[in-house]
Amino acid sequence: MTPYNRPSFTDLLTRIESDLAALPAVLRRSLAATWARVANGEHGHLDWIDAQCSPLTCELERLSDWAALYGVDRLLATAASGAALVTGNVGAQVLAGTLLRGSNGLDYSVQAAVVLGAGGVSVSLRCAVSGAAGNLAAGQVLSLVDPIAGVNSAVTVGALGITGGADDELVDTWRARVADEWRTVTTEGARSGKPKDYRHWAKSAHPSVSGALVQLHTLGIGTVVVRPVCNGLANRLPTQAVLNAVAAYFDPVVPATADWRVVAPTARPVTLTIHLLPAVDTAPNRAAISAALTDLFLSKGGTDTEVVQLLWAEVDTVISLTTNQYTVDESVPIVWAAHEVPVLQPIIWI
Repeated sequence: MTPYNRPSFTDLLTRIESDLAALPAVLRRSLAATWARVANGEHGHLDWIDAQCSPLTCELERLSDWAALYGVDRLLATAASGAALVTGNVGAQVLAGTLLRGSNGLDYSVQAAVVLGAGGVSVSLRCAVSGAAGNLAAGQVLSLVDPIAGVNSAVTVGALGITGGADDELVDTWRARVADEWRTVTTEGARSGKPKDYRHWAKSAHPSVSGALVQLHTLGIGTVVVRPVCNGLANRLPTQAVLNAVAAYFDPVVPATADWRVVAPTARPVTLTIHLLPAVDTAPNRAAISAALTDLFLSKGGTDTEVVQLLWAEVDTVISLTTNQYTVDESVPIVWAAHEVPVLQPIIWI
């Protein structure tokens, strides 16, 4: 069947002018232009209607309607949380709701009152606003917004950091989840606990989750180990807050008979050594190759097999998109275990 090509305004104008050739020129041009504008608008509206017929192409408002039909809500921004060490005089109190301010300018509230002991005490904190900006690394210092007698104003973030903060789910990511659920419902009827179902549930639990490694029977017959992968976080590894969110999401949706665990994968650092010939050894070329290789590694994860290997041919294909004038040290194979995710380290340029 010949595909339909929407006529442009110029095409419509030319066609209508030809149809009105019998009219005087002074009328033909103005009538043709008016008619062409109306017809062009109608074609545009029909294009819009056609786009709304699928979650793959519809606009945001219609995507919300499709998502509601299949129970795939957009993941909204989450607030970072974690623990920090408060020090001061023994017996001094820090009440729930006490505010501390981070170096990022955001406020964090104490979630439960504590009484200071020798060496200080750990307090649970939650960022006052949602989003990735609320995440803080271990060792960063917050300050009490209002001084408290007997309590040091400087508070140190604990070893696990303040994590779990994420921005609203990207529309394209949400659209892909809606389409995936639509495809599953229409072809299989429902999700029953297949490996791809666990990946879908993990991505539905927290905006930071970009995928998951799912291993069956590794802890015994009938067990399922799910390892969320977070391409946007350090070393692609989920924080404890993300793991908790995935486990909480699994509880009501995973089949009742399933024996599942949610744990973090292990990062497998990979360092590449690349030599660009002098004529093409430029900063833009290095940046382009680094970006392309990063995308390649982010697309890779573990499988059900014991060992996974990235072929050097795949690396060559990616680099050759920028230049063919290079050599790569291929003396060590790029392999990782099924429970690992490869993480590209800074490239060594020689």
